[in-house]
Amino acid sequence: MNLPMELLLVFGVFALYLQDSMLLLHYDEVVLERSGWRWRASTGSGFELAGRRLYLPDPWRPTTAMFRLTWLGEGDLSPPPHWSGLNHFIAALDALKGGCRLLWLLMLLVLPLLLWRYPHPLVLLALLATVYATCGWLVLQLWRYRRVFGLSTREVGSIGFEAVCCPPHAINLVRRLTLRRGLRGNAIDVANRVLDREDATRIGRAIGERMALALDFAEGDEQLLQARQRLEILQ
Repeated sequence: MNLPMELLLVFGVFALYLQDSMLLLHYDEVVLERSGWRWRASTGSGFELAGRRLYLPDPWRPTTAMFRLTWLGEGDLSPPPHWSGLNHFIAALDALKGGCRLLWLLMLLVLPLLLWRYPHPLVLLALLATVYATCGWLVLQLWRYRRVFGLSTREVGSIGFEAVCCPPHAINLVRRLTLRRGLRGNAIDVANRVLDREDATRIGRAIGERMALALDFAEGDEQLLQARQRLEILQ
């Protein structure tokens, strides 16, 4: 049975948004998310694709800062200026969050409702104009805060072009920028610094399971043994 074009459009918007949100994590990677002053961590789901673990962030919270780190290797120490600079960076993201949330509402809530209840061409055209006006405003904020975000003029143009060409991807602009910036340090050290004791213990157990599996295949590996010593501090 052929699906209605309107339903295919809604599915396409949702699929593009979720596809751009998800990450495929290596066995040694951890995702850290910051919402307000609260940090959360994950090693991904139990679902594997091409040897990597799927991680899908909360689709209802598109403006959560997201970082990925590895617990292998020494990692650079994170001096105080790194963390103060991170707070400055995250504060600047407030300029984008309103636009990202508005795009989320327009494309994932208003669009399906209009197609279902009132698919008038003029109303849909007005919605489309609002979506592209919001994308343009986001690009303007990118340009305005480009130095804080560490973006060159060319990078602003590239990110802005993609946002205008594919508005569902623009919803994830905050996630894209935080993933691009990253965090300095080993994932175990960073988790021990930013997580509360309960969350640190939980993520430590998840890392330990991945580490034990890796040691089964590479017993005696120096990097894995160093990571295990780090993990003992976290647990």
